[in-house]
Amino acid sequence: MQQDPNPNPEKKDEKVMDKSLGQMKEGYQSIDEKLKLQDDDSAFMLVGKVLLRILLIIVMIALSPFLLVGLIFALIAAL
Repeated sequence: MQQDPNPNPEKKDEKVMDKSLGQMKEGYQSIDEKLKLQDDDSAFMLVGKVLLRILLIIVMIALSPFLLVGLIFALIAAL
């Protein structure tokens, strides 16, 4: 009989979660870097960056309950 090379599935889940959290963090840092206010930005560009940042905050707040429900279902499925 072959043994499972990864006998502890919880460690695999943690690795997957760490990888996805890392990807989300990289994505947020990328967007944050692009929306940083620069000294040489025009007034139009400054207003656009501020509005986009506000829009992204609203989207993150709107999606947070769905993410929470998804995490709860994932934990239930893992148990």
